[in-house]
Amino acid sequence: MSTDKNVQQSFAVRNAHTRAALLSRRQVARTALTSVGVLALTSTLSACAPKHAAEMHEQTKVTKTISCDVLVIGGGGAGVSAAAAAAQHGASTILIEKMPWLAGSSSLALGTFYGAGTQLQKKAGIKDSPAGLLEYFMRRGGQNLNYDVQKFCAEHFGETIDWLTGDLKVPFRDVVSLKGTDTVPRGHNCKVAAIDALRAVAALARDAKVQFHFNTAAKELVMNDDGSVGGVLAFDSNQQLVRYSAKNTIMATGGFCRNDQMISTYMPDYAGVYTEVATGLTGEGLQMGLDKGAAYIGHGGTNGILSCAVEPGQSKLINRGALWVNSRGERFANEAGQPHDIYYQVAKFPDRKFFAIYDEAAYARLSDKLRKQMQRGIKMGIVTKANTIKEAADKLGIQGDVCAETLAAYNASCQRGNDAQFNKKPEFLKSLTQAPFYVITLGICTHGSFGGYNVNTRFEVLDKRDNPIPHFYAVGEVSCGTFIYDDYPSGGCGLNWAYTSGRFAGEYAAQNKVLA
Repeated sequence: MSTDKNVQQSFAVRNAHTRAALLSRRQVARTALTSVGVLALTSTLSACAPKHAAEMHEQTKVTKTISCDVLVIGGGGAGVSAAAAAAQHGASTILIEKMPWLAGSSSLALGTFYGAGTQLQKKAGIKDSPAGLLEYFMRRGGQNLNYDVQKFCAEHFGETIDWLTGDLKVPFRDVVSLKGTDTVPRGHNCKVAAIDALRAVAALARDAKVQFHFNTAAKELVMNDDGSVGGVLAFDSNQQLVRYSAKNTIMATGGFCRNDQMISTYMPDYAGVYTEVATGLTGEGLQMGLDKGAAYIGHGGTNGILSCAVEPGQSKLINRGALWVNSRGERFANEAGQPHDIYYQVAKFPDRKFFAIYDEAAYARLSDKLRKQMQRGIKMGIVTKANTIKEAADKLGIQGDVCAETLAAYNASCQRGNDAQFNKKPEFLKSLTQAPFYVITLGICTHGSFGGYNVNTRFEVLDKRDNPIPHFYAVGEVSCGTFIYDDYPSGGCGLNWAYTSGRFAGEYAAQNKVLA
């Protein structure tokens, strides 16, 4: 099958499964807190995926060898960007992907890219520079990491956005938005979704003659006698063991949120937390390198969102005007604060739950659709309604007496227009006094793992002595622990890390210039 036809069929298959796959990002929140829903969804998506290499075939004999200058393992935004760049710089390039489509979390992302000094910013009249972005990164955990990598990202993230909007004509919104705790608008948003960027880069790779081998699951890195990486052993779509012999290998297999053992080992605070990442993010691409002496870097963090089991995606029931309490009935945060910061707080709760309180007036302000979702939640047993807040809280196992005291104190703050406890802005302080009262069960779900290969500014994988492993690169989420500490600087950093690391690693691999 030709590469062009391969890619077209990949997107056809991907589109056929888009509704199911997008459940994991936009619809599955309605079942995220119910074990029945989770099991049902997992079974549905797993049925779409090819079997893991170890389960596909017991054959251990290599049936053929395929050679290339650059081999890319993984077909998300990072991998496709790397393959396109390598091929554009004259390297014969093959990309292998274990799924039947171009996959990864970048295909499900909403589509924010974070960067500074862009043409979109200039058009919007925003004065910004990479130096300002670097200062922000250093405040959000970068001070604990490799300074050169932080600087590299600050300097090149804007270039990647201009590349997407300019050279590749990916449609972006004109409005650049504030994200995280930043004071400068740096969030650049795709008009539709991040898959538009993936399609554009895939077309670039196709035109550059990248070969795409789908349904091909990497099993083990091939090591040369001198300690360099020489390719990979993989099971192809016919379940035959193939040796891919490559001058340079780029790992772009994403994170490991769907690997319970790795989460328990590297991110124990999130063991058992529901995840919405793509089904293929099971960590074997990382483990292959760790088995060969690569260093791991990570600080226990993940990316994720606050989730509501009765309303999909970025739920409007997780409302800044509500009162949020923990299982003890205590208010624990500024409800209008940074969602990521609250996500990390809830992750440390024993039950990883929190609860939103509405009164009848707040309920009445909801759309018809959201009120229907609330009623469905009552039937599911994760939303309660009662004439007193104590009764509504008690039904969910919350300490009702404490919850009643918390609500009284909150209402007093609303009447004063001053939240002395958490400094919630007055425009979000709405008294909750009108019975009946509603209590909604909320939680968290992960969107990515902040840990993986340790890399330098050429995206070469480092060993445990910080020496580059020759001819071996890692890009995207599989190496994001180098860039992101234990919490997320802002929306759009992960996506831009993927495309930027991919672009440069592909170029470096094609040049075959490996640091000694």
